[in-house]
Amino acid sequence: MKLTIISLFTHLLFCGTLMAQYITTYPNIPRVDVHTHIGENDTAIANYLKLHDELVNESQVDMAIWVNLGNSRNSLVDIKLVNKLSGGRMVCGIADYRAHDGLAYTPEEIAQYQRQGYVGYKIWSGPWYRGLDKMEDGYPYIDNPAHTSTFSKMEAIGFPGASVHIADPNGPWNQRSPWLADPIEYWKEINAWHKVLERHPNLTVVAAHGNWLLCQDAQIDYLRYMLTVFPNLHIDLAATFQYFNLVSYGNLRSFIIEWADRILYATDNGAWKDPEETEKRKKQYLNTFEILETDHLVKGSFFSSQPIQGLNLPEDVLEKIYYKNAARVYPKVKEQLEKLGYP
Repeated sequence: MKLTIISLFTHLLFCGTLMAQYITTYPNIPRVDVHTHIGENDTAIANYLKLHDELVNESQVDMAIWVNLGNSRNSLVDIKLVNKLSGGRMVCGIADYRAHDGLAYTPEEIAQYQRQGYVGYKIWSGPWYRGLDKMEDGYPYIDNPAHTSTFSKMEAIGFPGASVHIADPNGPWNQRSPWLADPIEYWKEINAWHKVLERHPNLTVVAAHGNWLLCQDAQIDYLRYMLTVFPNLHIDLAATFQYFNLVSYGNLRSFIIEWADRILYATDNGAWKDPEETEKRKKQYLNTFEILETDHLVKGSFFSSQPIQGLNLPEDVLEKIYYKNAARVYPKVKEQLEKLGYP
């Protein structure tokens, strides 16, 4: 009898664990994560493939493709190696994480990398004090005139800016982010980016982290303006989920639905070598899907345990955010989806 009770308790505990696992109601929608930092380590890539299989088997979520943006300056990801190790589930971009002291690649090199199959140019231009020892060491903002030839070349050949990082999160006055607490410095960086887009209206770009304009309601209004004025501007959602509680629910939801054609799913996820870490990353991915797909109060997302109210987005909006926009902006993503058998 005692063993029977123990067995029953174990069974109920196991069932409770399964019930707690989020299962999507949209199993036929593939997902593309356009902002990751995986590199080319074989163990890290194998962990992502394991993550893919477990998401499919346990939650009916199909993480189809990751855009791999590397993890250090001048450390170009080996595109052929990554494609081989990932079974075609990863495409690569070139990356530059110290734009304040000059971009890493020349216009000629960018054209060469495009021919080799790289999907776009990741540029990091956050607060100058995170990229320079002191402001005088370089040009502190993205509108450096020295960048003009590079952006012009990207315009001319149709090479997108891939998750270009501008500024850092700046929340409401009583919830300032430690990343960039000074609103004056924050708006200097946003305005510098505005100047770049004015100079290069044909530059197709995905701005990382919602262009860091999703942490206040007024910022969302400004982002509406930017998307209206610059039709080639897109945003990714990487690392933004943790700040959704800082803005009005209705404002955020209506913005995402209104601008669904210009928003791409992303996480800012990195590499990990410990297989046991896979379970944690899987839960983080599922939390972001639950936030987008349901009206549940979701406990946590990437980089935060803050409860977030689910947005319960329509299916056609989810399709655009999860993969259709990525396939349009990055033709290589569309090509890989077709090779993997997605209609």
